[in-house]
Formats: sequence, structure tokens, C-alpha cells
Amino acid sequence: LKLFLKETIKPLHSNNIIFTITPVLGFSLSLMFWGMASSSNMTYYLLFSLLLFFCMTSLNVYVVLLSGWASNSMYAFLGALRASAQTISYEISMILILLFPAFLQWTFSWNIMYNG
Repeated sequence: LKLFLKETIKPLHSNNIIFTITPVLGFSLSLMFWGMASSSNMTYYLLFSLLLFFCMTSLNVYVVLLSGWASNSMYAFLGALRASAQTISYEISMILILLFPAFLQWTFSWNIMYNG
């Protein structure tokens, strides 16, 4: 809460609305990840929760790109492009690693994979 209420320094020629909203989007995306975390006393059941996780991780790339683009600085945008390219390359290996146990157990549900 302190982070969002603190006075921030915004670049002079930046797109202020998008520059302010992108950290909120990133925080809400991480809260959605936390809601998907499996535990032993789940109250809901998603059949394709692993695929939902893959889709949600790919949304993080857009948050990084928007934050770099909104600053209207070429260096920030190039840094955002490099960060998003690195994120995509790590996502590919993470997806391949997580698909192996999913194919072994014939399911895309976190609950079934967690309980074994």
C-alpha cells in the first residue's frame, strides 16, 4: 500500500496514465498467481488450471512492454524489449518442464498433479 501511495517521479514526456497503471496490472497479475497456488484444502477445482497458468505467465510480458513503452524513452523501451525476450525464452523452458509431469499423469490440473 505504501508503494502505491508514495509520490513517484514520472518522466517528463511519459504517458502518465499507462506509466501509473502498469505496476498495478503487474501486482494484480501476481495476486492472481497467488490465488491459483494449490493447497490441500482447495475450495474450487479447475480442470485446465495448468493451461491457465501458462496463459497468465505470458501476460507478464505485456506488462513489461507497456511499462517500457509508456516512459517514452528509447533506452527504457529497448530494455523492456530485452527483458520480454528473456522472459519468453525462460517461459518456453518452464512450459516444457511443467508439461512433462502433466503428460505422465494425463492431466492439466494442478490439484491432481499436486495430490499425485
